[in-house]
Amino acid sequence: MKKFKNYVKRIIKLINVEEMRILPGHLAFYIVLMIVPIFSIIGVLGSNFGVERIVNSLADNIPDAVLSIIDSALNTSSNGYNLFFFIIFSLWMVSGGCRAIIISSDVLYKIKDSSGLRRMIKSFFMVLVLFLLIGFVIVVPIFGDFIINLLNNYLQEGGMIVVTKIYHFIKYPITIFMMFILIKFLYAMAPSIHIKSKYMNNGAWFTTISWFILTRIYSYHLNNYSNYNLYYGSLSNILILLVWVYFLAYLFMVGLSLNADNYFTATKQEKKELEE
Repeated sequence: MKKFKNYVKRIIKLINVEEMRILPGHLAFYIVLMIVPIFSIIGVLGSNFGVERIVNSLADNIPDAVLSIIDSALNTSSNGYNLFFFIIFSLWMVSGGCRAIIISSDVLYKIKDSSGLRRMIKSFFMVLVLFLLIGFVIVVPIFGDFIINLLNNYLQEGGMIVVTKIYHFIKYPITIFMMFILIKFLYAMAPSIHIKSKYMNNGAWFTTISWFILTRIYSYHLNNYSNYNLYYGSLSNILILLVWVYFLAYLFMVGLSLNADNYFTATKQEKKELEE
């Protein structure tokens, strides 16, 4: 209990850091710009899965109002010459969000600005990790449902009940673990200096679990208590998207701050031990 209280105090201390008043909004702006290009590319490249399947796989992890915007992005169609430039432009927009992560990370780690070229190259590698993160959240339910349907032809009803229960039991733990791995990878890639991956665990777990909990609480609130439509009309979906993205960006920055705090604490301890 004492450890938990100390952990909460530590989180509150990090939230009150001056940078936390600016960086989450900066990052949220770029994430909003990223969302449509990301899912437009997924819609184009993942058309074999079927847009309806992709939307259904996201339904448990994303508020319905945000899902309607993503659904529109997934249905983006283009071809030939235009498709090539569409993908290039979309990747450039997404890489801007990754550069925002790099800049925010350098601020928290108190790193002087790295070269623009190096930052740009790194941002494109981070785009790949980002696509893996989103792709995994999409593919696991689709692939799992495909296997369940396939086994349905070979197993008896009793066996299928057991398999289905096991699948629904392990689906979320596997998704959460893979989210943790990929978020940790983003955290490790972001700083412009090499930082050991062991300092990324606390922040990555915090971000993964808090994202998972926040999305479900926010979705429940929207479905049961929200009056956004009454006040904002046709703009309500945009507002819901902005609020949701800001919360995600804020939690991501808290996780990043946790990692930076771990790094500075460990560095001070190592210096103290060397002096002794």
